[in-house]
Amino acid sequence: MELLVVKDKRIDYDGSAIRSHWAYRNFGILGNSIVVFRGKCDVKVEEMIDIEDVRAQKEIKSDDMIHYIIEVFDFPNVLLASALQKLFIAKICELLSEYGVKTKRKGDDIYIKDKKLSISIATVSPVSIKIHIGINVEAKGIPKDVNAIGLREIGIDDIEAFMEKIGKALQEEFNKVKKDSLKVRWAE
Repeated sequence: MELLVVKDKRIDYDGSAIRSHWAYRNFGILGNSIVVFRGKCDVKVEEMIDIEDVRAQKEIKSDDMIHYIIEVFDFPNVLLASALQKLFIAKICELLSEYGVKTKRKGDDIYIKDKKLSISIATVSPVSIKIHIGINVEAKGIPKDVNAIGLREIGIDDIEAFMEKIGKALQEEFNKVKKDSLKVRWAE
């Protein structure tokens, strides 16, 4: 899995990056990938993947987030997409504990006490699994009905280092899963 951490510019997330081949179209990365960038989040209803959010007409917004766009071309399956998403969220929680931050995973979201740190969605296209994970840098520009928190509020100030550390950890986790899946034989 190839990892690209975009540090030289901000990219706003509007939901369109969840489409297949986004990394290839925008960065020339062909195949399994994680693209990490920082920018605003403003997902319009027509770009929302989660039908519960669409039905509730929820706003998905933040003034400053780290975004992880993950694409996996191996056997696109919505159950596998959801399982990978939750594995990656659990890995992020594990890494946050190294910063001394106590987290709680509720489904595919990360909470600190009762405050929401992240958003996430997983889906499939005909050719790939797509996962978006967004982590608040600061809890600003977020809908009023969301009790949110950001990385700066929990003492994580080196955002670029955090972006890269998490990106590498997710890449390593996926590569280990892939390797482990290739080294076993079927049961007879």
